[in-house]
Amino acid sequence: MASPDALCALCGLFIAALTHLQAVSAQKSQCGSSEFWNSDSDRCVPCSICKQYPKTPSCNTCTPPDDTPDVWKLAAITSFSVLAVVLIGAALIIGVMVHRRNSHQRPLREPIEETAGPLYQA
Repeated sequence: MASPDALCALCGLFIAALTHLQAVSAQKSQCGSSEFWNSDSDRCVPCSICKQYPKTPSCNTCTPPDDTPDVWKLAAITSFSVLAVVLIGAALIIGVMVHRRNSHQRPLREPIEETAGPLYQA
């Protein structure tokens, strides 16, 4: 059986470790969403430093900023592209229709003069 002093020392070590972990997690929770806890300087450091110094410890805890393009620019480019395709398609269809109309054989408008046949007495 272990001595009571050894058990007391072990309990004290366990409590000290638990207190240290709670203090570190409390310090980390004080940091904002764009910051991380730097244990070397014992303070919150902005994630923007990770661009300049990418090998800084705990930079992997930062969420990368969204580099999504502006939604309105993407919508404008898409709508103008669709409009251009529609206009070009309409111009092609109108051109084909005009070409067919101009190249189509028109019927004669004047009657054909017939020669005298058996039905006509000259």
